[in-house]
Amino acid sequence: MTIIAIVTPWFGKDLKGGAEQHGWQVATRLASRGHQVEVLTTCSGAFSQDWSVNSLKAAVTKEQGVTIRRFRVDSRDKNTFDQVNGLMLNLASPLQPGVNPVSLEESSIFVTENINSTELLNFLKDQHKNYHAFIFLPYLYGVILNGLPIVANKAFLQPCLHDEVYAYLPQVANIFHIAKALLFISEGEARLATKLYGPGIINKSTVVGAGIEPGEYNNQEITIKNFQPKQERFILCLGRRDPTKNTDLLIRAFASFKQQYQSNLKLVLAGPGSTSFNGFAPDLIDLGLVEEHEKEALLANCFALFQPSQNESYSRVMMEAWFYKRPVAVHGDCLATSMAVTSACGGWIARAESEWTELFSHIDTNSEQEMIDLGTKGYIYAQENAVWDKIIQRYEHKLGVSLQPAVATTKPKARKLQEIHQLLPNLAYGDAISNQAIAIRDYLRNCGYKSDIFVRYLDERVKDEAIVFNPKSINRKAGLIYHHSIGSELTDFAIAHPSHKCLIYHNITPAKFFVPYRPEFANILEKGRTDLKQLAQYFPVSVGDSEYNAAELAASGFSQPGVLPIMVNPSKWDILADAELMQKLQDGKANLLFVGRLAPNKRQDDLLEAFAHYLTMDCDARIILVGYGDVSDPYYQHLINTINRLNLGDFVLLPGQANDAELLAYYRTAHLFWSMSEHEGFCVPIVEAMWFDIPILAYKSTAVPETLGEAAFMFTSKDDLPQIAALAKLTVRDQKLRAKIIKAQCRIRNRFLPQNIYNILDNLISQIELDYHE
Repeated sequence: MTIIAIVTPWFGKDLKGGAEQHGWQVATRLASRGHQVEVLTTCSGAFSQDWSVNSLKAAVTKEQGVTIRRFRVDSRDKNTFDQVNGLMLNLASPLQPGVNPVSLEESSIFVTENINSTELLNFLKDQHKNYHAFIFLPYLYGVILNGLPIVANKAFLQPCLHDEVYAYLPQVANIFHIAKALLFISEGEARLATKLYGPGIINKSTVVGAGIEPGEYNNQEITIKNFQPKQERFILCLGRRDPTKNTDLLIRAFASFKQQYQSNLKLVLAGPGSTSFNGFAPDLIDLGLVEEHEKEALLANCFALFQPSQNESYSRVMMEAWFYKRPVAVHGDCLATSMAVTSACGGWIARAESEWTELFSHIDTNSEQEMIDLGTKGYIYAQENAVWDKIIQRYEHKLGVSLQPAVATTKPKARKLQEIHQLLPNLAYGDAISNQAIAIRDYLRNCGYKSDIFVRYLDERVKDEAIVFNPKSINRKAGLIYHHSIGSELTDFAIAHPSHKCLIYHNITPAKFFVPYRPEFANILEKGRTDLKQLAQYFPVSVGDSEYNAAELAASGFSQPGVLPIMVNPSKWDILADAELMQKLQDGKANLLFVGRLAPNKRQDDLLEAFAHYLTMDCDARIILVGYGDVSDPYYQHLINTINRLNLGDFVLLPGQANDAELLAYYRTAHLFWSMSEHEGFCVPIVEAMWFDIPILAYKSTAVPETLGEAAFMFTSKDDLPQIAALAKLTVRDQKLRAKIIKAQCRIRNRFLPQNIYNILDNLISQIELDYHE
């Protein structure tokens, strides 16, 4: 039988706390649905106890269908841990994604002197083959940070993530990147994870949700410490009552409301806490900790629930209020709650104290119908996202243990060809055409074809991805995909190959851009365009990267060319960014970015001219031009001369061709992607920038408007560079404009995901197969 293991520091029915309760519910509910579930945990009794004391017996027990294996905890240096933990909790400087908030030695101490169990780790090493999957939760403890890497290929991380100092440690970032999949309990938690660790984790992330146990209230009269919920007009704040949950902010806002308005509306606080707030404001009632049935009465009779906390990965009380069809108000800086309210349309969002004050007034004078409408919408959302049966079904689907009958799949199409190979002039590290060829090769292999990439020139950094071309190495009966771009050394072989074949056109830059700088290279480009016209008669099947490229194929005589967009997969970035660069580039300056070869058609010189105007409006900025450039190239020298002429030396970075970790850092810290390019056949960096939620400002030329689609934010003339610079500054500094652009880009970027390109690729393969004869 398939065994699912849950790895967690503490486990038990009576444990309090979001992660502990969630772990119990997931384990027991999976078991109740017939799955074999084991929990691997420690002999520590609870979070509040000494983490080096084995207060429970090391044994194997069973409870509610779940096998519980307890392992002894290790001894630890509590004082050293507490010193480092105290240091982290008292950091004054802002936290920066990708930057260790403490020294590497201190973050290592946090992990090694945490709650750990060598016995548990050894069990994972010895027995991992006997388990189908491991769910690790939550993220910040030693048994998780040290245990997950041992079984990373089967590891599902359920982080219960908060925006707190621990989330910025490199050891924590590591487990997010190496885990097989990530399970989140709210949309906001998933968004926070993407913000902290980059878009590389998006494809392996799933919002499974978190369930609550619906309460029961039969409309009876009840008195709670002299307070009668049915007889009062009140707002409820339910949960821990302390500054970390923003209770102080809410009380100040309510006191201000009472000073400004005549109203009998009350604010009721209920939950644990060491301080009583009775008397802090008129009509403020602090009930302290209440019984379960009392909590239900408060939820059922309140006007609305106010949840001002900024630090939540999920809010159970919000869902509980929605189950009673009560609207909720949440803090706009808490992604977990604000995104839920936005998605549900089930309440209000506030940030500043004055906004909370106005919310009290709004609800005090609000129509009953609006409250009912908002509460009903929240109820509908909670039914989908907080009902355990639906949540466990999502777990089963993600873990690959669904009890639903398998859906019959379409039989694979019969293949006439056994081999389909690709031919291109060179395979280069980081090159978009090379990456596309590798993606096509991998898909062909998954479809059952023998498939290789044959090249004339092979970059040492990708030497394992291709084979140096030899005419005898390609089977004459194999299908052939020929990638045509600048180089044309393999054109003669592509023409002569007798089997059915396809041409993929990746665009050739017009020679006119290079004439002023490298006339000899312009001749090579012109030859490539001439070859394109000659190739039309030999390739009955052809595609371009874009409609723009396909139109050029049609103009060159190709018959009904199609479009195969370049695949842009954010999973490529599921790695750690260059830590030194992440720190350097988060110094408060605006980072304006362009990624692309230093070439005349990319017009980095125009970008520098416009940036000089930008600095007159916003001097706290830098421009970063990432891309290969030869220092002996006349255009490169032209850029250096332009930088010197405009006195931009202190404001321009020319890092050259960056490796993936470096490029990831440039993308993650960019505030604007700014393109003045005048010739693009597709422009992969534009799509990559969309995945990093970087607003794009681009010159409307060639394939750029097609790539950007309805997310387009472009200019059509370069005549007024100061105006373009002003537009760039607005895009960098205006948060509402940025949000609008990014929202549109989020819709567009999905078009270029591999899974959305495969259907087009399938059609292309079918055309290659068509009319093939042995």
